[in-house]
Amino acid sequence: MSNKNGQTSVVIDGKVYMISGGSTEHMQKVSAFVDSKITELKLQAGYNKLTPEYQNILLSLNLAEDLIKLQEEIAIFKQEHMENEQEIYRIKQEIVDKDMRIDTANKLVIEYKTKVNELQKRIIELETRNDTF
Repeated sequence: MSNKNGQTSVVIDGKVYMISGGSTEHMQKVSAFVDSKITELKLQAGYNKLTPEYQNILLSLNLAEDLIKLQEEIAIFKQEHMENEQEIYRIKQEIVDKDMRIDTANKLVIEYKTKVNELQKRIIELETRNDTF
């Protein structure tokens, strides 16, 4: 729940805390993630025997590990995205090149058809002259 001071009430490890720093939904999501990490760690053998300081360090290390894994995944996705963008650009260039070749070929076809028509007319003229002699 959010109060008029912009603080949100969250439950972490069975305790209620008033926090602020973002939307209520976002703070609830962050708090739920931390709470689930604590629950996950409590299931590990020996965790409850650690001092609170070591428990906090272990929690911090686990959260940092998740963060680093996500950063590595993001870096991989960014690299893949960049490679895909380059491939798309290359393919677009190929399409443009092929379109230009097609246009050139179509122009040649038109030129050749015109020449063929002219030559056919010339042949008819020559045959007509030949018949008159």
